[in-house]
Amino acid sequence: MRILALPLLLVSLTALAARPDHVQFVGKIQYEGTSPYVFDLNVPSRQSADLELQDGTRLELATPGSAQSPEAVSIRLVSSSGVVLHTATIPDAGLASTSFAYLICGGQVRYINPAPVAGPRCALK
Repeated sequence: MRILALPLLLVSLTALAARPDHVQFVGKIQYEGTSPYVFDLNVPSRQSADLELQDGTRLELATPGSAQSPEAVSIRLVSSSGVVLHTATIPDAGLASTSFAYLICGGQVRYINPAPVAGPRCALK
């Protein structure tokens, strides 16, 4: 029985060692007709963070091991009225950095991963 416990313990320690001490979230949120909101946040491992924009929209970020996202990186965009506009899950528990953008045009939400270098912009009509 002790022989079996040692390999399980080693696997558990290896899994914990692979988890970075933080996850970097880089990106932008672009509403039609406004300047983009650009962010670069480091969220500690096993924690979450909320970023509230001027209009009350919230970007909720969670790292693996947090109460909000035990197994993966989680990204949620929530309107000021509490409606979830978009949810993304990145199942890589060893992820150290991710980039993404939200483009909100004509009431439609577009998630772009990875975030483009230029833009994004709403199409001209």
